[in-house]
Parts: sequence; structure tokens; C-alpha cells
Amino acid sequence: MRRRTAAVLLIILLAALPASAAATGYTVSPAGNYVPDRPPQDMTPIEWWQVPPQILISEFLIGTAPELLVVVNVLFLLNVWLFFGYRRIAKRAALEHETRTAIYDHIRAHPGIRLGTLAEDLGINRGTLRYHLGKLQEFGMIASTAVGGQTGYFENRQKYSPLEEKVLIHLKNPNTREILFTLLESPEASRPELAERLGITASSVSWHLRRLKNDGVVLREKERGDVRYTLSGEAAAFFGERTGGGAAKSGDCRDTRHEGAGAGSGG
Repeated sequence: MRRRTAAVLLIILLAALPASAAATGYTVSPAGNYVPDRPPQDMTPIEWWQVPPQILISEFLIGTAPELLVVVNVLFLLNVWLFFGYRRIAKRAALEHETRTAIYDHIRAHPGIRLGTLAEDLGINRGTLRYHLGKLQEFGMIASTAVGGQTGYFENRQKYSPLEEKVLIHLKNPNTREILFTLLESPEASRPELAERLGITASSVSWHLRRLKNDGVVLREKERGDVRYTLSGEAAAFFGERTGGGAAKSGDCRDTRHEGAGAGSGG
């Protein structure tokens, strides 16, 4: 409601700008000696309903009560102040709750964390957790991204690109994470090579690769009947930066025990 009010007042304020110019007065003078080389064009008349609303409002204020422009300006500034003041108070109130603060801090420390991991790490039942997550989203403090039926949570600061968020969520699955590490260290690996490296079936590897490819994280290249997989440019740069080239160096690449490792887990 506050946003809608602010938008309406902003429109009125913009519409009133021509009136302020008319009230103060100004002088129009040529900018140079430029002479048009084309004949003047005839103006095309239009009906009143074709005039933009801001022009109509502006003309109305100029013709009736120019002094209302001052009132509109004051109301607009007051509404903006109240709106942002409300957001600050709401954020402060959200973090006054101990459990909610713990959830928010844990999401900030582990971007892309899933509901199950969050519940296990903090010892909170999922119903309570969902309630607090909803409140944090309502206050605009966190955001969520869905990847392959799984939802990851992030601090709402647009710190990561959409693809980077997907990479962080995929990293929470052990087998998917191992595939990403393998492709980072050994680009253009084949499906049998990945299956041997992970110790899982080729069909499971295909399941993970299909999800990664659909999200733009992995590229599939086929040459002379030989299919190879490699990380996309953005994914390779981001993944390499966060991991430093090794799993032990990444705080976001920790094991997620209860979320499953195989294709059937929904990893």
C-alpha cells in the first residue's frame, strides 16, 4: 500500500514539474546560428483523451491551484521517509527474534543452503523453519532460488548472478559437486570417465549431467561420436574462484549428509 501511494505521488510530482517552470518563468533564446533546412511541419491535432495523464494533471494544477505543488512535494517526501523508515524498523524487528537471527546468519554464511540442511544444522523443525523463512522473505532479507526441485536460500543482496546461485545449490549435492570438481580439474571428461571417478553408475552420472546442462553450468560437446563435458565459462570462473581449485578450500562445498548423493535423491 505504501509503495502504491509513493508511486501515485511520484506521478503527480513529475506532472507538476512544468507548472513550477511556469511559476518561476524562464527565457528562451537561440543556442546558435543554426537555420533549419527543411520546411516546418504541420501540427497534428489530437483528442483530449490522447493526451498523457501527467500533462492533464499538470494543466489542471496550473489552472486551478499552483500552490498545491508545494503540498504535493511535502507529502511525497514525507511518504518516502515513512516508507524507508518502516523498512528499517521491520528489518530491526525481524532480527530481534533469536531463532530468526540464527537462520539469517546461517544463510549468509552458507549461500544456497537448503531447507533440510538448515533444519539439521540449527536443530529447528521444518514447520517452524518455514515460518521464519517466510518472515525473512517478507521483510526482503533473504531470497530463494529453485533448481531441479530443490530450493536454495540466499541473503537478498543480489551478490550472485542467477547462474552462480545455481552453481552454489548444485554444490550441496556430493555427487554433483564431485562432477564439478572433476570437470574443473579435467575438462572434456566423458561420461564413463566421470562414472569411474565417482564410483557410481553411468545412468546416475547422466542424471546429474542433464540437470547441470539444463542450468547452463555444463556444456556438452560431441565430436566424431565421442561426447565430452566441460564447465561453461562463467561456471568455471566462479567455481574455480570459490574453491581455489580444491574441495577443502571451499566453505560452501561441505558435505550434505541427509540430502542424498544419487539420482534418486533429487540431489
